[in-house]
Amino acid sequence: MLKVWGRRSSFNVQKVMWLTGELGLEHERIDAGGSFGGLDAPEFRARNPHGLVPVIDDGGIIVWESHAILRYLAARYGGGAFWNEDPARRAEADQWIEWAQTTLLPNFLNSITQCRYAPEVNRVFVAPAT
Repeated sequence: MLKVWGRRSSFNVQKVMWLTGELGLEHERIDAGGSFGGLDAPEFRARNPHGLVPVIDDGGIIVWESHAILRYLAARYGGGAFWNEDPARRAEADQWIEWAQTTLLPNFLNSITQCRYAPEVNRVFVAPAT
């Protein structure tokens, strides 16, 4: 069974979990990182020497870094639907993966940070009251 190390609140872990769900893969997610800790444990560092999540173990194949994991899972289990064999088509998907990390994510995290931590009078975006 696929094992995924990482906390639910990690954006990079969320990407991996989303694709895992889309592919219908049986998996076990193991809380690690943030308040769960465990990233400096020798067992974890043996999987990822950088001590970051996400990390997967797919039957003994260890992959770390969210985009490497996405590419691996898509190629292995996607049946061409998520990772095309044609390099030109694959590049179309690949550029969106990178765009999400370099353009979308910083803006998204900035919005979340403002909503959560900035005083309301200094916020660019104010979430509606619940």
